[in-house]
Amino acid sequence: MIAEVKTRKSNYFGEPESFVTKQKQKNLIKAANEYILRNNLDLEVRFDIVSVVLNDISAVKHIEDAFYPLL
Repeated sequence: MIAEVKTRKSNYFGEPESFVTKQKQKNLIKAANEYILRNNLDLEVRFDIVSVVLNDISAVKHIEDAFYPLL
């Protein structure tokens, strides 16, 4: 599992997970592929997002299979 953690003080500008852009996803996928190749691993990778909002009542959301590598 590869997890991108996004934290914000509030969700005034949107939920933290909405800031995991297509470019960020592309970079994470490239990094995961490179890691797998360099370490000669034979496994499937899941990309998750952990969204954290730090306001009066902190909220943590774990989104499994948040995005998939494009073929």
